[in-house]
Amino acid sequence: MNMPKVSIIIPVYGVEKYIERCARSLFEQTLDDIEYLFIDDCTPDKSVEILKHVLEEYPHRKSQVVIHRMEQNSGQAKVREWGMRNATGEYVIHCDSDDWVDVHMYEKMYKKSVSADYDIVVCDYYESDGISHVRKNEYISDKVEETMSSILLKKTHSVLWNKLVKKSIYNNEIIYPIANNAEDYALLVQLAYNSKSFGYVNEPLYFYFYNTSSLTKVMTNENLINRFNQSMSNIGIVEDFLRKNQSLAKYSAELDCIKVIEKEILISSSLDNELYKKWASAYKEIFPRILLNKKITLRRKLRYIGIKYRIYPLIRYMSNCLNEK
Repeated sequence: MNMPKVSIIIPVYGVEKYIERCARSLFEQTLDDIEYLFIDDCTPDKSVEILKHVLEEYPHRKSQVVIHRMEQNSGQAKVREWGMRNATGEYVIHCDSDDWVDVHMYEKMYKKSVSADYDIVVCDYYESDGISHVRKNEYISDKVEETMSSILLKKTHSVLWNKLVKKSIYNNEIIYPIANNAEDYALLVQLAYNSKSFGYVNEPLYFYFYNTSSLTKVMTNENLINRFNQSMSNIGIVEDFLRKNQSLAKYSAELDCIKVIEKEILISSSLDNELYKKWASAYKEIFPRILLNKKITLRRKLRYIGIKYRIYPLIRYMSNCLNEK
């Protein structure tokens, strides 16, 4: 049996409002040879029933679809790991089940991949509220080290749903994340490091659903700290991976920069004591280095100093400057 050209990994949890739109866009792809891995993370709603109902309208896809149910709710990181370990395609890509894709997406990306035997192919994408779409352009360089640096700094968006990756890159050296925040970042850095070539499709082919209602929710201190701890865990994976491959010194400036950026999860213009203590205790060793770090903007350096010494007018001013960028 020949391996599929592309395997698509789709976690399913709490998406009964969106799964039909996503599934139709996947089943209507112009690329025929696709493996679909829908992974039910014990969703409490009718997402899977809706998915199965939609699939009935696409009988030619039925033999290509796997619907796997996790034994217990495991979180997106573990769900994706199951998908990556069980995908059988020549190339692997992810899709979030509240998003949707252009019907030509995987054909265009696959053709680009095989045209020059690229290890990873990236496309542009739309940020969408479901009605209006804003194009987002990715940065990919012909020089592998420049692309690696861009991914470490998150100048290239650290998601997997617009990146088609050769399955062979998912080798035994990959460290799979457990924490759910920044898990894409931890994986993408490792995949990029193991890649020798990057291709780019200069078209927005993916629609990332920007759920405006969820953005209005107030984050508690507990939620912010939990989110930051998960991010620290996955940055630790990146650090361990680079150390193991004798490349930690090579990318130390990028790592210090991303630590500064991630610490901003915790801060606001009126930092309370609990969040400040967490901010101050995290990555204390980077402060002497960031002042000379050319990867970190002057604005971020000044903001960092403002937070460290609790100079609130400076924090507020620099926060406004960063938000305007």
